[in-house]
Amino acid sequence: MAEWNDLSLSSEMLTLIENAGYTSPTAVQAQTIPFVLEGLDVLVSSQTGSGKTASFVIPVVERFKGKNGTYILALSPTREIAQQTGAVFEAFGKPLGLRTVVCIGGASIPIEKEALASSPHIIVATPGRLCDHLERGNVWLDFIQCLIFDEADRMLEMGFAKQIDTITEQIPKERQNLMFSATFAPRVEKLAKSVMRDPKEVTIAKSEASTPKIEQRLFWLYEEKKMGALLRLAHDEPGTIIVFAKSKERVYQVWRSLHGKKDDVIYIHSDLNQEQRESAIAEFKSGRYRILIATDVMGRGIDVDDVAHVVNYDVPREAEDYIHRIGRTGRRGKSGHATTFAIPIKDEQGIRAIEKLRGVTSPAERNYNEDRGPRRDAPQRPPQTNRGPVKPTGTGPRPAKALGVNGPAPKLVLTLKPKVVAPVVEKKTGGFMSWVKKLFKA
Repeated sequence: MAEWNDLSLSSEMLTLIENAGYTSPTAVQAQTIPFVLEGLDVLVSSQTGSGKTASFVIPVVERFKGKNGTYILALSPTREIAQQTGAVFEAFGKPLGLRTVVCIGGASIPIEKEALASSPHIIVATPGRLCDHLERGNVWLDFIQCLIFDEADRMLEMGFAKQIDTITEQIPKERQNLMFSATFAPRVEKLAKSVMRDPKEVTIAKSEASTPKIEQRLFWLYEEKKMGALLRLAHDEPGTIIVFAKSKERVYQVWRSLHGKKDDVIYIHSDLNQEQRESAIAEFKSGRYRILIATDVMGRGIDVDDVAHVVNYDVPREAEDYIHRIGRTGRRGKSGHATTFAIPIKDEQGIRAIEKLRGVTSPAERNYNEDRGPRRDAPQRPPQTNRGPVKPTGTGPRPAKALGVNGPAPKLVLTLKPKVVAPVVEKKTGGFMSWVKKLFKA
């Protein structure tokens, strides 16, 4: 296994790495840093929490230390991720004379304009805010020599393709391109082909050693049962919890329902201003609030150690978001838990997409009404096995088997769906004909 001394880094950088508490390079750092130091284009695929940020910050700072001018541009999908990346650049770059400016939505345009005018060495920005500055004439990208796409898959999912095109058109073609992504979706590969020149590819395969130790569970239950299940989980789980919902409206709805019963709940979504969002994250980190409710966009920027449990209150729209959601727990060698609430039939396609992404193929147990036979709107009963089909018992939500623990592709075993019972149609009494019958009987 490589050590920091093996990566051709200066003594000053080695000291900074030691002060930061990095004992030895991760797999992605060991493989990526030498390519970046050579000035090559690099295309990296590695899972969340594998150390991607340091794998480009350390060698880029090493390459450009001692130079004057704005040579480095790092694009991030969200404000929170941009701030975290900027903080890492600051930690390694400032002691070596490199200044960093972070440009994000929600911050003051005049303050950012003044900072950009001071010719910082490094710009970290979200695509939308950087395009805003370009349109205002606040910044020029003529001298950029290193362009970094951080979380490229997420930027494209968020619809930043047009802004990325605008930005890359204003940067010299003779530059170094570094692209980092948790997954290599087709659109990421398309972007890589359009901007990169013979990139070195670094793919860190998932392994038992590198995969976070996350116990995953699946609950099949209906919408009206979700809040009760979440309350029970919050009661049973003593640690911190992040709850992911599908929209900002949904986040507020879940927060309002929980807030009436618990006083340690806070939420974060895109309608909050920057100060409110930073305050919410800070109070969650400090322990003032034990439960944080967030959307996917906000969740990608949450970097909090020791999160005990992640709850997917809603199945994510994109299968890749499942990976990023549960990646908030089980970080830095610690174990964690992830629970997903899925609505029968409605969410089955989303669960299938997650299985496909993780290379899992597992047959699902289907709904079955023993009194009336198979429902017309439900799949047929699964074949009989030696142990017999799994039959739900009791009422309310029931957990599925653990979805795989510590394996490279935790298996989503779709079992124990709540029993679907056809509604009972009450017979109406009274009315004109009933009155006529009673009249003749009398």
